[in-house]
Amino acid sequence: MRLPRRQFEIVQEHALRAYPYECCGLFAGKRQRNHKGEMENVVYEIAPCENVLYEGREKGFEISYSEYLEVEREAFGLGYEIVGSYHSHLDSPAVPSNNDINFATPGHSMLIIALQNREPAAVTCWLRRAEGGFHQEEIRVIEP
Repeated sequence: MRLPRRQFEIVQEHALRAYPYECCGLFAGKRQRNHKGEMENVVYEIAPCENVLYEGREKGFEISYSEYLEVEREAFGLGYEIVGSYHSHLDSPAVPSNNDINFATPGHSMLIIALQNREPAAVTCWLRRAEGGFHQEEIRVIEP
C-alpha cells in the first residue's frame, strides 16, 4: 500500500485523539501496478470516521453504513474507490482480530496502529485475500 506522509500522520493523530477508544477511518484511492508489476492500493484521500460501536469501543470499532456510503459516494465523485481502512488497537498487537477479518472485503488494505501506554508502538497493514484471511503488506509512505 502506498500512503502519502500527511495521511499517515493524520491516522496517528486520530488514534491519539480517540484514545481511550479505537479510532477508525477509510482510505480512498486506486488499485495500481507498482514498480514490480504487482497490484497495490494507492491512497489519495483519507476519511476519519466516527466509531459508532455501542459497547466495547476500547477493543473494537464500527463505521456506520450511512457514513461508509457517504465516503464512498465522495470517493467516486473524485474518481476513486474505497481501497482500505484503518483503525487502532489499544495495548494489543497490530494484527487483525476476528472482528477485523469480518469487516474487510477482498482486495481491501487494513492499516492497524497499535498504541501502548498512549504512544504509537507499531503500524502494520494487511491485505484481505479473495480466498479469506489476510497477508501482511508493505506500507510505503510517500512524499507528495
